[in-house]
Amino acid sequence: MEGMQIYLVTGAIGLVYFGAITLLKKFFRITYKIGLILPLASVLFFLAMLLFVAPQDTTGWAGLGYVIMLVLTSVITIVYIAAWMITNLVKKNKLFAN
Repeated sequence: MEGMQIYLVTGAIGLVYFGAITLLKKFFRITYKIGLILPLASVLFFLAMLLFVAPQDTTGWAGLGYVIMLVLTSVITIVYIAAWMITNLVKKNKLFAN
């Protein structure tokens, strides 16, 4: 369980980000789709850096860093999408229905 703590932290970051988007949705005209842009952009950024910049590094440390950041931003994106799906199911009363 000790090695899984980083996933709990990134999952919490994803939930906090989802909460911030939900709060912004109440006050402004923003949707969950617009909130998905930042996590997806960060995943695509680190993927591009891994594919195009990391092969030029001679030590390999940059590639390792990009892989780690790609995994962490992917976890944040997955948690955001899962929270969005659960919210939609609760709103439509399909989850926890009697």
